[in-house]
Amino acid sequence: MYSLKGPSMIKSVYPTAFPLKHQQKDMRLALGLAESVSQSTPIAAAANELYKVAKSYGLSDEDFSAVIEALKAARSQQS
Repeated sequence: MYSLKGPSMIKSVYPTAFPLKHQQKDMRLALGLAESVSQSTPIAAAANELYKVAKSYGLSDEDFSAVIEALKAARSQQS
């Protein structure tokens, strides 16, 4: 992902190939399926939370790689 999306992520420019809102929807569906078979998916759950934060920043229609903005915000809050 970084070789393809990295340059755009560094520039904070996210030309849409796959919207973040659809990525988060797919994560939500995958988490629901995992829950239905009692499968723990902590990393997917954490990723889903980051996608939800990114959506709350108004990035729903940006490329899914815009999720890095949620990571940047979380990092700045820790400092």
